[in-house]
Amino acid sequence: MTPMSPGVATGPEPEHEQDAPAVPGSLRFRRLWLFSPGADLAILVIPLALTLAAAGASAFMAPLAADGAHRLMAWTAQNILGNATHVVLTFLLFGVHRDVLTAAPNQPRNILAGSLAMLLVGAALFFTSYADRAVHLFAVAVIFNVFGMHHTLSQHRGLWSLHGLRGGQAGLPAPSPLERRLQQLYVPLLLSVLLTRIFFVAESAAPNAPAYLDVGQGVVLPWQTLPVLIGIWLVYFLLLFRAVLRSGTASGPKVLYLLGMATATGLALVAPSWGYVMLPGMHGLEYYVLSARMLEPREGDAPRLGRKLIWPAMVVSMLPLLALGVVHGFLLDGPARGSLSISGGAQAHPLLRGLTSLGFAVVLAHYFADAFIFRFRIPSIRQVMLRRLGLGAR
Repeated sequence: MTPMSPGVATGPEPEHEQDAPAVPGSLRFRRLWLFSPGADLAILVIPLALTLAAAGASAFMAPLAADGAHRLMAWTAQNILGNATHVVLTFLLFGVHRDVLTAAPNQPRNILAGSLAMLLVGAALFFTSYADRAVHLFAVAVIFNVFGMHHTLSQHRGLWSLHGLRGGQAGLPAPSPLERRLQQLYVPLLLSVLLTRIFFVAESAAPNAPAYLDVGQGVVLPWQTLPVLIGIWLVYFLLLFRAVLRSGTASGPKVLYLLGMATATGLALVAPSWGYVMLPGMHGLEYYVLSARMLEPREGDAPRLGRKLIWPAMVVSMLPLLALGVVHGFLLDGPARGSLSISGGAQAHPLLRGLTSLGFAVVLAHYFADAFIFRFRIPSIRQVMLRRLGLGAR
């Protein structure tokens, strides 16, 4: 999900309960759930619980066993919570609701061309796995951590905007100019900070500690760089919460979601093995809920998929990627580190190499397609997607 423009109110939404008048100097939260209380909380609570399990493994297990537990938790975030498997849901959505694909001129052609180009990238990765295994694995690690992190942070910004839209519909003040500027800065700033952390800064203060993801570059920056990165993160979120809360009335679910964003990105800085559980877990669950909402039939649709069949159809469509994740995670070398859910054993068999490369191509095609279908600055796309999300004018 790519960055959305800040939410603009489409008219006040009638509320079933009357809010008490605000007391000067007090802070009041409104229960403006974006999806539902259960869904909004699950997006945060389930990944956090999985992360706490990884933290518990560090505290109570031997180092080797703790590392295995971390890898298992990361695999679960990738394959069960959906960071790796959700990518096919974009194409399921195209098949069920073609208006998403055709919301802007030339969009179907652009998405088709981009998807074919990603198939060529997958083919190139397939052949590099024969030419040089180390180069292949390093290239995959860089591509999917860079583009995957951008994609994850962009979806954060998108959900943030939808929370703003939900608040505007309920009559809350529009986001302040400072919040809008911070929202625009979120992806480039946090992407730079997080990629610097995982690729260039020593993983720990231990002598000769490598970078968290060492793809042959070695340690470029000492561990002492980490406090600087944490300082940037801290200043950013202090400014953000000050901007969000200073009006005295705020959406409680929006503030909770922003706290989840801060927690996940902060963990990725301080303890990447924990952050790389929470960040992917949040991302996958967010996309599950977004996809389920967008797959619902709206007034005027000729439903191709009944409401009761939405979640079964989503599960069935993701089974091939889940099976690939099981093969790599449990039948070969075990779950891999970071956002890369493919282990070195991917090179075990030509057919498996081909399927893995095809999986890579589907992931990249999903990134490409989402960059088009969530361009909310284009009025026709905004209208279609807000209708699909049930957040259009009422």
